[in-house]
Amino acid sequence: MWNNYIWFGDHNRGNLTISRDNAFLSPEVRNAMLAAGQTTFTMGRFNSDLSYGTIDFERVNTQVSVALDGSFADDAWRWSAFYSHGEYQNNIDTPGFQLRQEFAWAVDSVISPTTGQPICRIALTNPSTNCVPLNLFGLGAPSQAAIDYVTGTPRQRATTKLDVGGVSLRGEPFALPAGDVSIAVGIEARKEQIKQTVGELDAAKAFTSFSFSAMAGEFTVKEAFGEILIPVLADVPGFKKLDLNAAARISDYDTTGSIWSWKVGATNEFFGGFRGRVTLSRDIRSANLSELFTTTTTGYNNINDPVKGQTVYVLNNGGGNPELTPETADTFTAGVTYQPPSIPGLNLSIDYFKIKIDDVITTIAPQDLVTRCFNGNTDLCAKVDRDADGNLVRTRSTFVNLSKYETDGVDAEVSYRAAMEDLFASASGKLTLRLVGTWVNSLTTDDGISVIEYVRSQGYSFGLGVPKLRVMASADWKGDVFGGFARARYISKGKYNSTINIVNNKIDAYTYFDVGLNARLSVDDHNVELYGAVTNLFDKDPPPGSLYSPYYDVIGRYFTVGARVAF
Repeated sequence: MWNNYIWFGDHNRGNLTISRDNAFLSPEVRNAMLAAGQTTFTMGRFNSDLSYGTIDFERVNTQVSVALDGSFADDAWRWSAFYSHGEYQNNIDTPGFQLRQEFAWAVDSVISPTTGQPICRIALTNPSTNCVPLNLFGLGAPSQAAIDYVTGTPRQRATTKLDVGGVSLRGEPFALPAGDVSIAVGIEARKEQIKQTVGELDAAKAFTSFSFSAMAGEFTVKEAFGEILIPVLADVPGFKKLDLNAAARISDYDTTGSIWSWKVGATNEFFGGFRGRVTLSRDIRSANLSELFTTTTTGYNNINDPVKGQTVYVLNNGGGNPELTPETADTFTAGVTYQPPSIPGLNLSIDYFKIKIDDVITTIAPQDLVTRCFNGNTDLCAKVDRDADGNLVRTRSTFVNLSKYETDGVDAEVSYRAAMEDLFASASGKLTLRLVGTWVNSLTTDDGISVIEYVRSQGYSFGLGVPKLRVMASADWKGDVFGGFARARYISKGKYNSTINIVNNKIDAYTYFDVGLNARLSVDDHNVELYGAVTNLFDKDPPPGSLYSPYYDVIGRYFTVGARVAF
């Protein structure tokens, strides 16, 4: 897969210092500065004509797998073995980002005392410099030569490898009155590796706001597991089919050692079409390659500083942490589904979930770092840098094991499928109606000092905030040739960031609408599907500051057209 598109701009947010003798400064401004006795001023600039980066990427997946299956004892026992090797290449070029030193030299321009033409100030002491003076005053003012001099291309070449294999045995060793008892046991092994190289400019940290980071590392895990399914009751009033299930797994990581995970659960059909399920589990997750081995990354964020009572644009360094330990989660889920026999095609389900994760592997968003430090977490204050005057100058949001993460809520779905002729005598095709929603009661993280609630804190893109309620409703019709759909997506009201006190922090409820059409044709004995869709039909603007949001459409109305051919 490959693509090339506009990414994001490398702008100057009030951090440019312009001298009175700047070569491109208008006489009116220079005279006003002289009259005021001012030698410099600061300004910002939206660099749509200068440093607006694009992203050009190539991604290649390669996988080879082999599997064997067999049985013995008259098929009472089945075995399987497999091995798979995969490689993923992710090569990225992002031209158009400012080079820190070159940009500073080019901005500081003067009039040459010998030629009367603009030159870089550094040329006065270093005549051999190739510096090209940069005119920042007015849209289109920067020359192409200056743009080429002050911008460069961050580059990344990454290869990730995965080797995994295993052997398992499944069978039904004996039967109970309600049915056969099923068991499965097995062993597996997995090795993950990554090697990521970057360009010379990235390695030298030559860019102002963005650069790639080199990374190399690997880990191996060996696992053994067992599972059992026990039919307890069958065809008993209230227990048409009651099953108990359990599973356990031990995982031995060469980075963090051995850790157990397990699950126990039950399912039951109370009466025709009405089923219930309940599960209690201990789940584990070890850090992945990026979380362990990523070297220092560079980015910038707008931070509301509670110490100074102002918003500042601050450098943030991220990165991996090889000292991470596995996170452990205690999860409880319970739910029911109902498919009324009297209404074919209708399906209703509702599930409650409660999750508690200890030592959760995460990055603490830069804003949350500053907030938690202000709330008294001295350990996290070590990741917040200030200058001698107490001004915020940098945050360091590397991966950490946070004390605790907890959330609970409800997932629900209603769907109905029917032939159109069952609803309208002269109609054709099939209709599917679907309503899906998630209600989150609470989502908190605890660093051992302060607890932050993230429900309704849904505008800040780099935190854990979630809306209280999300609902999607859709109607899909499929005929013999043509089909179409209509969809509505609802997001409940909330705040941009509930952890800080800012003006206009409220976000109203949002509803987006999408539509699409398709046609299935036969062309030269090939099945061809033509399709088109409009997302965000009414071009609804996102809340301010929600760039990169997982909930809001930051692109606006956009169209998709395509074709699929089956050979």
